[in-house]
Amino acid sequence: MRLFVFKKERMITLKLTSPLLNYEAKTIVNRWPSWIGHAAILWSVLYGAIHLYWLLDGAGYPYKNDGMGLFTAMVTHLHPKVGGIVFATLCLFSVVLGHAIQKRQLNVFYRRFAIAYLWGFAVALLLFIPDTMLISAMAYAFLFKFGFNWQMLNQIFCIIGALLWMMAAVIYQRETRQACKFCGRTDGGEVPALVRWGKWLTMIAVFAPIPYALTRFAWALDIPLGVDPQFLKEFSSANPMAHVTELVFGSLCITGGILTLGLIQKWGEVFPRWFPFIGGKRVPIMLAVIPASIVAIAITAAGFVFTSGIFAMAFHLTSMENSLHSQGWGPMGPMIFWVPWGVALGLAAIAYYYRRRGQCSTCGRG
Repeated sequence: MRLFVFKKERMITLKLTSPLLNYEAKTIVNRWPSWIGHAAILWSVLYGAIHLYWLLDGAGYPYKNDGMGLFTAMVTHLHPKVGGIVFATLCLFSVVLGHAIQKRQLNVFYRRFAIAYLWGFAVALLLFIPDTMLISAMAYAFLFKFGFNWQMLNQIFCIIGALLWMMAAVIYQRETRQACKFCGRTDGGEVPALVRWGKWLTMIAVFAPIPYALTRFAWALDIPLGVDPQFLKEFSSANPMAHVTELVFGSLCITGGILTLGLIQKWGEVFPRWFPFIGGKRVPIMLAVIPASIVAIAITAAGFVFTSGIFAMAFHLTSMENSLHSQGWGPMGPMIFWVPWGVALGLAAIAYYYRRRGQCSTCGRG
């Protein structure tokens, strides 16, 4: 730590050392494999306790349909009591298994069961609890419309829990195959499969949003692509900003696709020289990975909701079937590509990370 002292127009630099501040080599963040499992357990204890509170008729139960119909999260279709019991039980099992994997003494069967359960629990938190709120909030933010409520906060909290359990499962898997906990590399030096498939995953993520973008551009130009002309006319009349909104939504998809290309292009590793101030400098890995991962999670969750709704209509399981069919394929059809879009984007971001990461500071493998 440096302390700058001004005295008689001279700047004197004093070096101070402290064992509490000298974490240059090993910070809490850099030692995440050692505490991530405990953080996941703590999350499950907290969220399980919250569900028990709701089971006892506590206020603030967030899983409500609120008239969203097909656009609501899967968990809202459960009775509140049933949902509370299910998630309280899932949290309890995750705590038990979390403690078990910390001891590293499970046999092969229980080890595989623990890994499968924790991954399944994390995926359930990502797919069954979030709805379309997160992706809508991101999109409308570009129109300077911001909204935040307890339901969205609950969804974000569950996504954090899912990520914690995913990382805890990854660390346990690495330990069971004698790989480095920090980087996952082994003495074999094999290239991760995601790196080999990174180009194809990226291209899927680039092209998947195009059908959605095309319909939105068409509506912005009053072209009834995939919808009844009368419906488009009434929709535009009822929403003065409809044309601007659809133009922005379509543009975000195209812009996102172009940025996604950076995961496999040189300009995704080094800023182009015409960039002011940062031209020619290397792109920080997390500057690409973190935003891509956040968007991938939001898109996948929303896409799962849309896809479930489409199948519900196909098998006549919803009363909204007739009204949506009368509007045409445009409002819902392009969303069938959202799950592949989100999954491909998330995997492409991981492949980008694996490809660009350097030598591991812990095991020395590179």
